[in-house]
Amino acid sequence: MTAYLVGVDVGTTSVKAVLFDTQGTVLAEAGQEYPTTYPQPNWAEQDPDDWWRATCATLQQIFANSRFDARRVAAVGVSCQAPSMVAVDAAGRPLAPAMIWMDRRSEPECAWLREHVGQAAITRINGGRIDPYYMAPKLLWFKAHRPELYRATHQVLQANGYIVYRLCGVFSMDRSHGPITLAFDSRRGDWSGLLLDAMGLERAKLPAIYPCSAVVGQVSRTAAAACGLAPGTPVVAGLTDGTAASLEAGLVCVGDAVEMTGQSTVLLICSDQPYLGDELIPLGHAIPGLHLVVGALVASGGALRWFRDQLGDAERAAAAQQGLDPFDLLTASAAASPPGANRLIFLPYLFGERSPIWDSDARGVFLGLTLATAKPDLIRAILEGAAFGLRHNMEAAARAGFPLAALACVGGGARSALWNQIKADVLGRPIRLPAAATGAPLGDAIVAAAGVGLYPTVQAAVAGMVEPGTVYAPNPALAARYDALYQIYVALYPALKASFQALARVP
Repeated sequence: MTAYLVGVDVGTTSVKAVLFDTQGTVLAEAGQEYPTTYPQPNWAEQDPDDWWRATCATLQQIFANSRFDARRVAAVGVSCQAPSMVAVDAAGRPLAPAMIWMDRRSEPECAWLREHVGQAAITRINGGRIDPYYMAPKLLWFKAHRPELYRATHQVLQANGYIVYRLCGVFSMDRSHGPITLAFDSRRGDWSGLLLDAMGLERAKLPAIYPCSAVVGQVSRTAAAACGLAPGTPVVAGLTDGTAASLEAGLVCVGDAVEMTGQSTVLLICSDQPYLGDELIPLGHAIPGLHLVVGALVASGGALRWFRDQLGDAERAAAAQQGLDPFDLLTASAAASPPGANRLIFLPYLFGERSPIWDSDARGVFLGLTLATAKPDLIRAILEGAAFGLRHNMEAAARAGFPLAALACVGGGARSALWNQIKADVLGRPIRLPAAATGAPLGDAIVAAAGVGLYPTVQAAVAGMVEPGTVYAPNPALAARYDALYQIYVALYPALKASFQALARVP
């Protein structure tokens, strides 16, 4: 009897659940969105129970079809947006909304860390730059501003850790999340007592760390009744969405890289050494002995969503009438604009920015607007701006000693042939796609398959479940044009940095 595998990805905008066979073939899938709230400038919160409700709804939808017997599911893996901060009590109940990766309220805590712990110590032990993106500053903010809730906190979880707890009642954190806490010893693969003590954070409030493919528990009867999985189904520790994307793209060799665009754009490079610098982001790999070096933009894909919501009424209406995705109509419209978007350049800094500039005050900019600028130019400029940001991070990685040998593309953005071609042209290198663009859930299924022994290792599961697909080759005729536009793009932020700071101070 053929076994099934379930991958659940708790993303920034929605949960996606996918049912696979052991060869990585998609059998069924479902998704459900949920809101992000922005109570104050630079705050970004979500309700962890929205994640759980969406997880249950999507799994119920998959198994509502009697053709798929939940008892044949061999294991479940969960990935997530990362990092987030979910404080729960001893019963696993959230004490406050989750502070997701976009939340940047902890700038004062970052200043405290620089003064009292030091950038050099964090870079030497954990890797990465002191920034509100990471978990530790968020937890320090929570301790300072919600002291009564901090005292009541039993464990601090990541988004997938919360879903794993709801499924099987075990508090855990997977190893891939470790370096994006800023409180991790990236060489040892465990919490750093030295950093935690210096930060004044309690080790007892942080969960045990497990390998991504480790089975941490089984689906409880209560969870089974809520979500439709069978009681006793093994649940593995899981992984970040970026780490899952690296598996979906087959990143098991040093120098291989993948680009993932959803709400954000993330570049992941496989390495046999942890990243102990401060311009890029350290991340754990699902394979012991390997690491990921990450460049990440905040809202490159989110910029296209913003355009859809604010200026895409016609596309949304047409999509609803035709049963299509409005994003597909937007990117199709962008094809009417020539490469270079008629000399329109977009800075995709709509919610501050992460690597390589690390500036919460940075904001989005269209440069080159004229009376002749048309809607397709605006859309194409957004697509090209994400590609320029990707190139910016790729060059920073090469300077740090992590050059790319090969590049793959996954995530929601990979659905657009035009966007894939733009990235190949801007980067000047081929981009390959997996045969099936299933997203992070395939990475979840891969670690689940390895965790229960359907494959002997994660590497073997990648080989058995990932099939290469389309390759987009760069157009050499566009190299000079995109090189010229990219140089303007790179010069824009330094020229505008003081203006961004002044704008942030305007009452």
